[in-house]
Amino acid sequence: MKKFDYLKPKTLDEVSALLNQYGRKAALIAGGTDVLVMIKQKTLSPDVLISLQGIPGLNQIQYDGALKIGPLVTHRDIEKSESVRNEFSALADAVDVLGSIQIRNVATIGGNICTAAPSADTAAPLLVLGAQIKLKSAQSERTVPLDQFFTGPGETVLQEGEILTEISIPKPLPNTGSAYWKHQRRLALDLPILGVAVLISLDKATVTCSDILCTTSPISTVFHSLEEDEVVCKEIRIALGWLLLYP
Repeated sequence: MKKFDYLKPKTLDEVSALLNQYGRKAALIAGGTDVLVMIKQKTLSPDVLISLQGIPGLNQIQYDGALKIGPLVTHRDIEKSESVRNEFSALADAVDVLGSIQIRNVATIGGNICTAAPSADTAAPLLVLGAQIKLKSAQSERTVPLDQFFTGPGETVLQEGEILTEISIPKPLPNTGSAYWKHQRRLALDLPILGVAVLISLDKATVTCSDILCTTSPISTVFHSLEEDEVVCKEIRIALGWLLLYP
């Protein structure tokens, strides 16, 4: 493994100054579960690693109808959040099947998003939930819808010197439910061959969204029951993630 310097600033301003100083020779590290693997595989070769672990306020979950998640929040923190489980179940489904508990204790949602791997388990749920992300640099701050953040496998709109500081998810519409399914080659510790996130909002509550998303009945039976109850779907979103294989 290539040798590198490891720096641990204490404020976002210090991070921005270091990024301006070292430019493309620097890489940010949070939990390190992706970055260290890429360094070992020689797909990333920084001279300097800048840790975000000493920055206060980046490891918090706040809920007031809308959900705000700091980039250093671990997947285990999300897994244990009652607010996420009650209101944003697609995200809860995703972290439940993301690696082992040991990995979830370390891996951060910010790293999972910024790596921009098509197989990232949290990306599809965040997309259907309408997430936005806040990006900060020494010169400015901007908010970007997540569906405009990814530009390709491993590519994002992050500019040099920018840091992801917050992920926000709006309050769901009434009678809304969401879910995430992961198809993989084995039952644990595997990347998804295909990950599917779905969000449905109904115009009335005679049938709950959990009845639709969690049923084991044939889909034809579900559709027939919806016709009988005259249920109208106000909104539906579907997002996919997949394992990108290189030759």
